[in-house]
Amino acid sequence: MLGSFLKTFQDILYNERFSTYGVLQQIDPRVKLFSIATLVLSAVAVRTIAPLLIVLVTALVFCAASRIPLKFFFLRTTIFIPIFACMISLPLPFITPGVALANFEYGKLVVVITREGLYRATQFTLRVWVCVSLSVLLILTTRFSRLIGAMEGFRFPRILVTMTAITYRFIFLFINEAYRMALARESRTVRGTRWRENVRSLANMIATLFIRAHERGERVYLAMMARGYTGTLRSLDNMKYVKRDWIFASISILISLAVLSVEYLHLGG
Repeated sequence: MLGSFLKTFQDILYNERFSTYGVLQQIDPRVKLFSIATLVLSAVAVRTIAPLLIVLVTALVFCAASRIPLKFFFLRTTIFIPIFACMISLPLPFITPGVALANFEYGKLVVVITREGLYRATQFTLRVWVCVSLSVLLILTTRFSRLIGAMEGFRFPRILVTMTAITYRFIFLFINEAYRMALARESRTVRGTRWRENVRSLANMIATLFIRAHERGERVYLAMMARGYTGTLRSLDNMKYVKRDWIFASISILISLAVLSVEYLHLGG
């Protein structure tokens, strides 16, 4: 069961399958990073639901233009973080003052659900969902090496870029290592084991994996230093701005301005 979970987790992290054909895949990663960041900032700046719906529809249109299956996209963006955000916002309908929609009495305790609280909870969950959708769309349509190049182009901190690149490259290696360890344990198990033995075995596996990761990191660092590593990642991609990049950036900026205008004109309620 643990091996199946690791394989599923690896499949979730693998994003290269959609990074070849489509509209967003042909956009310069620097322009794409800037445009997605602009849309995310506009979604964070608004306080009503209508502008958030505009950004969500924009993300879905970009998803369809990038030839990403909508079912896969919805599953990818709704399993973890939006559900967690919904759980965080769950108390808002009960603690926000406003017009009461329902009352629940438990002896002397009266619980009231307000319209304003329900609106705030919906708005918070939708904002998180929109931001996660845009971020996932950026990752799915951009090769990781080009995304790292875009981060360097915007002068992100060097240590952040290096750690991000190394983490992404080695996470699959460690997942495969954990999968082999789990497969070896299952092949040596003749009968079912108790849950205490499973927990003890899992703890030993995690400890062994941390030790192997530390040792492999030391070897990789020494190998990089022996090959002349100076702290700067080098890439062979020659990124240039073309006409479609400017068009995409202009469309993203106009959508962001439209979202902020809807908020400023109080058209979202």
